[in-house]
Amino acid sequence: MRIARRPLYSSAVAVVLAAALLATVTACSSGDGGSKPLKALRHLPADANASKQVTYVDNVRIRKLSAADPKRFATIAQLTSPLLSGYRGGPWGQTLKESQIDTAVDTAAAGHWDGSFDAAAVTASLKKSGYTSTERDGGQVWKPAGSGPAFAVSDDEIRYATDAARFSAADPGDSASLAGKEEYRLVAGCLGDVYRADFNALSTTEPVRLSALGQQADDSGKNTETLCAAVKDQATADRLAAKLRSVVKDRSPRFDGTTVTVTKGDHPVVSATVPDTAAQRPGRLLLTDFQLWTAVGEL
Repeated sequence: MRIARRPLYSSAVAVVLAAALLATVTACSSGDGGSKPLKALRHLPADANASKQVTYVDNVRIRKLSAADPKRFATIAQLTSPLLSGYRGGPWGQTLKESQIDTAVDTAAAGHWDGSFDAAAVTASLKKSGYTSTERDGGQVWKPAGSGPAFAVSDDEIRYATDAARFSAADPGDSASLAGKEEYRLVAGCLGDVYRADFNALSTTEPVRLSALGQQADDSGKNTETLCAAVKDQATADRLAAKLRSVVKDRSPRFDGTTVTVTKGDHPVVSATVPDTAAQRPGRLLLTDFQLWTAVGEL
């Protein structure tokens, strides 16, 4: 499994033991409960995004953390949507700002934002940019005259696809979304209610099916980063756990205090929870101290 690296990542969480993980997975499969990242994944269609890297961001939580230490949380405060990270402004002009987005889940192909938007102003700007609206899949879709992204816009959510031809205004829901895929349920359950999670692309033919980095922080800003991986069998889980423990030992004191956990069962999950010091910026497991992350890809 090859781990693809992006310029912005993050990581963290609390370790989830076997019984808690199984309870979470059961709740998710029934359509009730689930962590915040898992709920966000329900907005992304599985067929278009299962092979993409996915980033979930709780922007409200990050804004609170950044208020006390903007520099330390600067990297993970940035959203990863290609519509926001490019040099050119979006087709909505000045009618939409990142500060209006409360929760985001994005891939290179599509995304969903919850927040407080001025739908009338956004759609008016889309019209000025040559967009026209049509009814599709039970909702209003704004599409460009030629190629480009498409949108469904309301005052509390915006759904988009970077390729208008593949866009649906309808929410895919549980079964047809990434949240309906077992690997995403397992890894999201392992991460818990993190304020940011970066999922690597799903690969069901590799020993490690899916891995992610997530981040949690208390109100004082003390941050914890967690790597979670759903693997094909118990032997793979034990092998990965041993490899992660070896990295922690060999790279001391870089990962001191790390806890590596393996859940048992037919669908094992391996996690490594790494505490940050006050001097370390959240997201370091991929930005600078990426040895644990790459160890997953080398399995």
